[in-house]
Amino acid sequence: MKNVLFSAALVLSAALTPTAMAQVETPHADKVPMSLLHLGVASSYYSPYAFVVDKQARELTVWTQDAGGYRIVEKFPADLGRKDGDKRSSGDHRTPEGVYFLLEHLSGPGLDFSQYGKRAFTTNYPNFFDRREGKTGTGIWLHAIPDSTPLTRGSRGCVVVRNEVIEKLQQYVRLQKTPLLIEPSIELIEASALQAEQQMLTAALESWRTAWEAKNIDNYINHYSNEFRSMNMDRDQWKRYKGNLNSKYEKISVRLSRPVLLRFRERIIARFIQHYSSDHHADIGEKTVYLKKEAEGFKIVGEEWVEDKSQLASDELERAALAPNRATAAN
Repeated sequence: MKNVLFSAALVLSAALTPTAMAQVETPHADKVPMSLLHLGVASSYYSPYAFVVDKQARELTVWTQDAGGYRIVEKFPADLGRKDGDKRSSGDHRTPEGVYFLLEHLSGPGLDFSQYGKRAFTTNYPNFFDRREGKTGTGIWLHAIPDSTPLTRGSRGCVVVRNEVIEKLQQYVRLQKTPLLIEPSIELIEASALQAEQQMLTAALESWRTAWEAKNIDNYINHYSNEFRSMNMDRDQWKRYKGNLNSKYEKISVRLSRPVLLRFRERIIARFIQHYSSDHHADIGEKTVYLKKEAEGFKIVGEEWVEDKSQLASDELERAALAPNRATAAN
């Protein structure tokens, strides 16, 4: 899958915004995949769409979320790896299971039409959790195949659809932001239950934010798992590092946008815009927090941050900032 010409890698997603595409109006769903905790509702930064693959049903479904809830937009048959089960290593011909994102768009004469059809989208396999488990392999794509090829051919681990389908799917893709969730079989839960879990996780992130802002190092580190690793530091080293920073600053301000929340089993990926400022430093960018369910609830096992000074990032923060969780007394 190497030596492919990359075309319109980032331009495509900017042109294909949800407001520019003809949306299919379908009823809101009473039951929703438990992986879709919260999408980018009315966001220009995050995607309001998600691709959900059911390996058992051999089906790719496009879901969206708006102010009224979740809806199924499209549903298509899909092909998968030649062998069953979760991908573990390079060359095992299995399709991975988890939360991934569509990164780059491939098309043009450099793309082998007989193998990948008209276009393909790369993914970030192996993701954070895959790497921690020692999974290997590359080149896991969402791509098409010609009409002359059976959709039961079996791939080397990719998710495969027809050419006409990949052409439809591209309108829902916001590169770097549109998730591809691959499940052994889709588990549907009541929309109300999904909302309750989303609120719980959002409250946990708000508690983490306020502890950080208050420089309460013990409450702050309580949100972290003993398995935490980031910037080559474990949990204890992270506590000392953050405690040392706290001692240097008189005041810290931390603002977060409303998070995109995606789940695979007991693992959560939360993505949001974060604006940090102190009396010595300020920055803005996208934070990705990885959480794992433990006996005491969901704990942070890793986090990543990428600077983003774009107007889109600033607008997202202003549009969907998490309100500080302050109690008000009534007299």
